[in-house]
Amino acid sequence: MLHLVANCHTLYCVWRTLEKALASPSNSRIMQLYGSFQDLRQGDSSVSIYMQQAKSLFDELATASRPMSLEDFNLYVFRGLHGEFKDLVINLITKAEPLSYAGLHNHLLTHEFLQKNSLQSIDTTASLLPSSLLPQPPPLPTPQPSAHLAMSHHSSNFSCNKGCSHGNWHPNNNCYTH
Repeated sequence: MLHLVANCHTLYCVWRTLEKALASPSNSRIMQLYGSFQDLRQGDSSVSIYMQQAKSLFDELATASRPMSLEDFNLYVFRGLHGEFKDLVINLITKAEPLSYAGLHNHLLTHEFLQKNSLQSIDTTASLLPSSLLPQPPPLPTPQPSAHLAMSHHSSNFSCNKGCSHGNWHPNNNCYTH
């Protein structure tokens, strides 16, 4: 760096010389930043680490006088997320305005938190409770022949004869016949 400012005699000259030298990044550096954005994936990283990486690339492009739009930023972030974020991404894409870094980060952190807690509670519940105490699916309804027969004696609206043979239960038409 010294070679850049060796001929400067004032601080103003030093400042302007360094500003010009550092503010005009090469085209290859800008291409490398965009390439890094395209290759950015969450991998094993937490949402916070992943978003910090994305924000760093976003800021570097802005510093290089090539700011990225929020739409593009959101798109690159969405592309690199784990599959578990698919439903959230679908909802976020439909918003009228792109999300700011802070807004996007908050949505992703909330989703990550809820995913981890719901999976942990399922694992904890399953490991602590005997299988007899775990929630079981509700039993299928069983026909009550006496109630149906009693109702069919009181009203002609409760008769069904869609292929029923007398006295048999038929699941296709849910009726007893007599």
